[in-house]
This record gives sequence, structure tokens and C-alpha cells, in this order.
Amino acid sequence: MDKEAILKALRAIEHHHGVEILYACESGSRAWGFASPDSDYDVRFLYRQPLDRYLGVSQVEESLDLFDGDFDGVGWDVAKAARLLEKSNASLIEWLHSPIVYRSQPGFLERWQTVAGDFSPRALAHHYIGLAKTVVKSKFDDELRRPKDYLYGLRAVLGARWIVKNGTRPPVPFEDVLDAAPQDLLGAIEHLLKLKESTDESHRVEPIAELEEFVTGSIEKLREQANELPTERPSRTALDELVQRELVPSRRGVELRERDLTVKRVRQPDLLLFDAVVGSHAYGTTVESSDIDRGGIFVMPQGFCLGLYDIQQTSDDRHDQVYYEVGRFVDLALKSNPNILELLAIPDDCVEYRHPLFSLLTLDLFLSKECARTFGQYAMGQIRKARGLNKKIVNPQPEERKGVLEFCYILEGQGSTPLLEWLDKQGLKAQECGLTGVPHGKNVFALYGGDGGYRGLVSEKDRDALVCSSVPREARPLAWMVFQQDAFRVHCKAHREYWEWVEERNEDRYAVNVEHGRGYDSKNLMHTYRLLQMALEIAEEGELRVRRPNRDHLLRIRAGEFSYDELLAGAEKLLLEVEEAFANADLPDEPDETKANEVLVEIRSRW
Repeated sequence: MDKEAILKALRAIEHHHGVEILYACESGSRAWGFASPDSDYDVRFLYRQPLDRYLGVSQVEESLDLFDGDFDGVGWDVAKAARLLEKSNASLIEWLHSPIVYRSQPGFLERWQTVAGDFSPRALAHHYIGLAKTVVKSKFDDELRRPKDYLYGLRAVLGARWIVKNGTRPPVPFEDVLDAAPQDLLGAIEHLLKLKESTDESHRVEPIAELEEFVTGSIEKLREQANELPTERPSRTALDELVQRELVPSRRGVELRERDLTVKRVRQPDLLLFDAVVGSHAYGTTVESSDIDRGGIFVMPQGFCLGLYDIQQTSDDRHDQVYYEVGRFVDLALKSNPNILELLAIPDDCVEYRHPLFSLLTLDLFLSKECARTFGQYAMGQIRKARGLNKKIVNPQPEERKGVLEFCYILEGQGSTPLLEWLDKQGLKAQECGLTGVPHGKNVFALYGGDGGYRGLVSEKDRDALVCSSVPREARPLAWMVFQQDAFRVHCKAHREYWEWVEERNEDRYAVNVEHGRGYDSKNLMHTYRLLQMALEIAEEGELRVRRPNRDHLLRIRAGEFSYDELLAGAEKLLLEVEEAFANADLPDEPDETKANEVLVEIRSRW
């Protein structure tokens, strides 16, 4: 297979996938310099895609493969390649320094090699050590060996030795990396190279002990040495600018970074697409204690979208203000997320800012029969939350969590006695006793006391763990103890969740629930009915009505005027009505992703 045939295959990939290959090279045995007569052409390439693929909601093709006869082609999108370069990906670094280059746009290789120069020696060394371990484990256990496997193992070990010794990336040609090989092995390696070049890939030879001992014996020492190597990597800024340079050559780098995107920043005019008051004010269900919640959409500059930084949404600490990047917004809208769809139907008196481009995001792009599922799931989820609160109200946890010894019991006769009670009766202290495990008895221990110099019952390093002691062979246990480990874990989890809830709960909302005494969170059940009624209106009228016409009934639910069972029965009946209405609704089965993607690209392109 000659270079022209390879270039023809690359052009076919470009035509079929609609991409532009910026760089292509040879990898594998031909690049390393020990190809067999029947070796494949391992062609590796980096490509970019049309700009609208990066600006839209559809996933870009991050990798491409083509296997055709002797042609073994694998390519990566430049954005994926940059992310891998950040991790000091050894394969990519080798591609960028291959001695056989089939195609390279002017300046491409110089730019990428410069950034790749800031690799992590530790990560790169461990890559080669890992390759060596794989060869030893999978290739050195047959009666006969392939020369190819020996050379792969040698190349991996020598690559790691090179990095440990020099702190630089190892050369790609195998003959150059031989500088890291012991002199007494060069003769055997030279013989192996000649054999590989003159025989087929499947050719096998008797085991070569000296080479196997070198590869196998080097791994552990190299691993220890690699752990001492530095870990610096390319800067995210340099990689981000590199990707932007490849995708839009004339575009300057963006000044914004992820850490800059606070709620205050995304509400500035250069980013803000839509801003509104949401929640109870939009629904019309406010009460005296209602907070003001805000929601909106912002648009990042194209340069940001084309780089490595990824921002999907931002919020304040209490999540009372949540703003979505327009790409994330469209993605969630295509999944019929109720909270997202509501932003497209917020009452005018709650809208604080609406950019002209926001008008492109219309409800008809997203309303579909999928709403039956999502609104129903959200509604029934509110029921589970409502009942879950009751468990916390009626099962409060003490401020101080129980200790591990409170879940231990001494076996006596046909029953058991709490450990702490038993110790008190015996006049013993826990720190003076010792434990040993009982073979085949999970969480069963022998308990010893006296002047044996025992370690105590509880670990000094972890107060939630029992500790065993070294016990003389002649020692006899005072008793047998069982530890209820599962019960202890359940208690710890319940205690943690309860006090986290206490710390985070809305006290006004909690007081309402305690006052009505119904044993459920009434606000959750109010939202259950709101969501189901909105879903029914979507199915029957094709409209999403955020401002609720039945405000009084919803507020009665919130006030706890109905029993939980009564509300649950009504919600289940309403859910059946929703499902039936959607089955007969004049709505598409799912949103039109193609049209939504076109709108997203237009907004980002015109921003």
C-alpha cells in the first residue's frame, strides 16, 4: 500500500463523514521501525468538523475508525485530542512525533508539538509500564512467543526507562530508544529485529529467557521510580486556545473561564438571553413566607463553546437562582423537563428580560407525548418526598450519635445482654479489654479482660470501628460478643440524614407541616397536583399554562386540609386521566431534535 492509496482512503473518510483531516501519520510497527512483511498500515489522524456541529445540541463524532484490507485507520476529533493531551496521553504524543507523516496542515504539527511538550513524565512513564505488564500477562504464557510480542514488551520497558533517566518523552523509532537498553541485550534484540522484518506477524520462536527476565524484572522497579517523577501537564488555557485555533482559525481566544460564570456574571447583557421570576410567583401560589426564585438562560460566546471549557448551568448557594447555558437548556427541553419547559411559558408579569433571539425558542419545538412521562414522574416523585418527610418528623434522631459499643451484645444462656451493661456489672472498662475474631463467625468475637495489655475494644484511629488485640495462646475469653454491624450502619445513616435535613430545611415550611399534623410535606403534594393538571392541559389543549387557574385549591392542599390517602387517591386518578389524554393527544411522540438543533445553532451563530 503506497502513500497515494493512503491519501485516497483519508479523502474517502472526509467525504463520508463530512470532516476535514488536519494531520495524519503512521503509528505502530512501521513508525517504530520493525514492520513485518505483512504488517498493516496503522494510520492515525486528527480532524475537525463543521462549526455548526460544535454549536448544536447533537453530539459530535469524537472518533472515527476505518478498517479496509491493510489500512487500519483511527482518528480523533481535535477537541477530544486536546482533552487527551491534558492527560498526557502517550498514544497521541507518539502520533505527533511520528517519523512518517502523510498529511499536515501548515503550522498544525508545530502548534501541537509545542503544547504536547508540557507532558506529565509520571503519567507517560506509567503508560509504558502498563503496556509492559499487559504484554507479560497476556503474551508470555504460551509455549512459543511471537517476535512482535517481545518487541512490544521491550519497547514499553525501554520507553519507561528513558523517561525515568532523561525526564523527556522517548523517541518513536525503536532504534533510538535502544540507548536505554542494557548493552548485554543488544545482540539478542538485533537478532529479534531481523527476524521480525523477515517473517510474518504470526511467526513464533522459542522463549528467550534473557529478554523475558529483563522485561518482567523491570516493571516493579520502574513503577517505584515513576512515582517520583513530576506531574506537570499542559495548561487548560493553552489547550483551550489550541482547540479554538483549529476550529476557527481567525477567532481570538475567549476571556471568560468557568470560574467567572457566577449568577451575577451570566445576568450581564453580553450573556443574558432570558431572565424571570419563577416558582410560586409564576404559579400564583405565593404565601406570606414565599421566597423569590429566579431562573433564566444565558449564551456563551462561540469561542467558549469551541474550547475545552464546559459550563452547563450556574446557581446561587441555595439554588434559589438557577441559570442554564442555552445548549444545556435545549438539551433538557428535548427531554421534556417540566422546570425547563415552564421557562418558555412564564407569565409576562414575571419576565424581567427577554432578548429578541429568545423568541426562536418556542414551545411547539418541545411539547410532545413525552410530557406524559416526565410530568408524571416529577409529580409522583413529589409524593415520595412528601411521605419521606413524615419519617423524619415522627422519628427524630438524638443530637449525639450512638457509639459502636451500643450495638454490641454479650451472649448469655439463651439470650444476650448489652455489652455496656455487662461491663458495668463485671466492673470492667472497655479500654482494658481485648477482642479476637472467631473463625467462620462474622461479627462474633471472643472478649478478654484483665492485665493482658490489650488494645481496648474501639480503634483509636476510627471510633466507629472495633479493634482486635494480640492474645496469648493460653488466655481464655471472659465472654462471647456479637456486633450488630448492619444496625449500626443504619443508625449512622439515619442520624446523618436527619441532621443534614434539620440544617437545610426551610423552617417556615417545616412549621406549616408540623402545624397541620398530616404527616406529609403538603407543599410537595401541592406540586404533585400542579404538575398533573398542567400535563392534562398540554394533552387536551396543547398549551402549557404556568399561572394556575385553580390557585385556591392548590393552597388548600398546601395548608394540609386533606389527608395523605385522600390526596394520593386523587393523584393516582389524575395520573390515569393524563395517560389517557396523551394517548389520544394530537402531539408528536417526541420533540423534533433536528429543528431544535437548528434553532440552537442560529442563536449561537447570531449572538
